[in-house]
Amino acid sequence: MILCDLRMPEMDGLAVLGEVVKKSPETPVIIISGAANIGDTVDALRLGAWDYIIKPIQDMTVLIHSVTKCLERAQLLREKEQYRKGLEKVNAQLIQSLDALEKTKDKLVQAEKMAALGGLVAGVAHEINTPVGIAITAASFLKDRTGSINSLFTSGTLKKSDLENYLQNMGEVSHSILVNMERAAALIKSFKQVAVDQTIEEKRVFNLKKYLQDVLVSLRPAYRNRMGIVLEVNCPDTIEVNSYPGAFSQIISNLLMNSFIHGFKDEKSDKGEVFFDISFENSDLFIKYRDTGVGMNDEQLAKIFDPFFTTTRGQGGTGLGMSIVFNLVTQTLGGTIECKSVYGEETEFLISVPGVLVL
Repeated sequence: MILCDLRMPEMDGLAVLGEVVKKSPETPVIIISGAANIGDTVDALRLGAWDYIIKPIQDMTVLIHSVTKCLERAQLLREKEQYRKGLEKVNAQLIQSLDALEKTKDKLVQAEKMAALGGLVAGVAHEINTPVGIAITAASFLKDRTGSINSLFTSGTLKKSDLENYLQNMGEVSHSILVNMERAAALIKSFKQVAVDQTIEEKRVFNLKKYLQDVLVSLRPAYRNRMGIVLEVNCPDTIEVNSYPGAFSQIISNLLMNSFIHGFKDEKSDKGEVFFDISFENSDLFIKYRDTGVGMNDEQLAKIFDPFFTTTRGQGGTGLGMSIVFNLVTQTLGGTIECKSVYGEETEFLISVPGVLVL
């Protein structure tokens, strides 16, 4: 603390005050002057004096009170500065922790996407196995029959009835091979487009119903053993949208998997319905998704879009599926999503996406 007279021979009190404020602004300075000039008082306080006392000091308690108040104020300012620095340090640590958490979340989201893509690959591979297996069996039968006919022809024992029977079988088998190979090719084409869309965030024009069907085909193994659950799609054939198909694919996949994992928890369940109801108004798209599963209570409903919230913790659930859906709808597609649920009866998602229809 500095007690400084206003009038001094070498340097007046205001000049001293200016230097102290410049070099050590946290140091308390009390100006003492014998001139009761209001202008000097204002100048001193404006320049940074902590107090201004007129001398001669008749009552020393006035000086003691001023010094005490200035010291208390200085202590408070020091504590405030320490608190500010501590707060800045804590904030920096929080920012660092939030950055690390965000990076971890991004990695988990990416892992979730890759896991979904892996499931897609496994599902399509399973679907392709059936037509390919039929085609291989048919081709093997055709090879054996051709060998038999060739042997009969070489030995000169080939009869007209043998050839007619062979030609009939060959037509049927060839048709079976063609149909099943076309089915496999269609599955591969669907998978290729869906897989590419899930890994590349590219905007393009596509037929929504056709794309929805492709995604559902790729997810078929997920509900193959739930034959009692009816999947119904109500979507106009001609809806063309200019948007991000990969986002739609992930939204559809996560909604459907959420129903089968959480809505229809019992794998032996032989009852249940899942509805996709798609409509539009002007250029805006509306998707209503509903399942007749177990529903959610109010607490679960309030947290449905929270990251890492899951009712299957420890059973493989990451709690990111519906958070991903929320971010895709609101950020990637620029739309809105709302969830309603009646515990024990159903869960419904209402999605609106503005300005995506190709008119």
